[in-house]
Amino acid sequence: MASPKSEPPSEPDGIAECSKKARLLFAPDLLFLVWLPVAAITFFHYMTPHEQHWVHDILRRVYYLPIVIAAIWSGKRGGLIVAVVVTLAYLPHAFLASHHYDPARELEKSLEIVLYLLVGAVAGHLSDLECRRRQDLLRALTEQRRLTTQLVRAGRLAALGEVVAGIAHEIKNPLHALRGTAEIVDSLVPKDAEERRMWELHKSEIHRLETVSERFLSFARPAAVTHATLDLRDVAQRLTDLVGAQCRQKGIELTADIPEEAIETPGDLDQLAQVALNIALNAIRAVEPKAGRIHVAVTRRTKDDRTMAVLRIENDGPAIAEEEREHLFDPFHTGGEGTGLGLSISSRIAEQHGGFIEVENGGLGVIFTVMLPVSGTKGT
Repeated sequence: MASPKSEPPSEPDGIAECSKKARLLFAPDLLFLVWLPVAAITFFHYMTPHEQHWVHDILRRVYYLPIVIAAIWSGKRGGLIVAVVVTLAYLPHAFLASHHYDPARELEKSLEIVLYLLVGAVAGHLSDLECRRRQDLLRALTEQRRLTTQLVRAGRLAALGEVVAGIAHEIKNPLHALRGTAEIVDSLVPKDAEERRMWELHKSEIHRLETVSERFLSFARPAAVTHATLDLRDVAQRLTDLVGAQCRQKGIELTADIPEEAIETPGDLDQLAQVALNIALNAIRAVEPKAGRIHVAVTRRTKDDRTMAVLRIENDGPAIAEEEREHLFDPFHTGGEGTGLGLSISSRIAEQHGGFIEVENGGLGVIFTVMLPVSGTKGT
């Protein structure tokens, strides 16, 4: 079932992280580092006799410490808020008090107030810049690690693919002979003979071997990608059509969120449908024992300052352990069924399309996210 629901592009990670800093201004740690010092300085400032010039000079300048701390912790907004609070606390003492007032000259006190605001703004701005720079570096490091992992995996796949292709090719030759022989012998085995059941098993096993060898070859020599503009909603729709009957038969609830507007990406519809199907079949195996749920969604998302077309497939199966996730897309890594090539082939297809696949524990239970470049952008 489809519903016109889509998610707006998310905020870039660096800016989103830095925008949270202002809310830290009232965190318990800052109560002791900022607000209590401001209150203590103000108290001693008001209680110090005006004859003690040197004490007032020190207290007036100690105000900079909580301002700078707030700026470092909470950015420009936090620095300015504390600077304004300090200014409001200091103003009556500087210009309105009749007793225990600050004996400094009017110009000196006015400049001090201006400096409070300037220090809060400049220190906060520098803190925000540092936060964004740090987030950019973290994103670059994450991307570098992802690319390094892809390169290592690609090297392994290339070497393994050559071996697999040779073995599969050698297997296919005798299989063709076996199938030809089976077609000849099939008419010689009577339908009601006791041997017929074993003969049907023999033919089905030959067919299974052919299917496995074809899968090995598709892993070793992936088909070329035709980069035509397609609508990712069509991939989701084809997926629900392909697995809908199987889910109903097994009592699995299958739902979908497909937006009204097109989400276009350059690629091959058949290959991307294969990616989605491989992930969905793994999800079905994961939730089948308890007749769980699978949810498919198509949307856009901003990832590392790039707008991506996203196909998300969630299931409420058991969480995937961290050590398992690290090898989930390795060839021949299987949880007990199949050849262990489905996710590996899917990962390779996604990379050929300039995208990638992420897996995480969350949502209903486990989320597979296929991220692809939108039309008009180039993949990495």
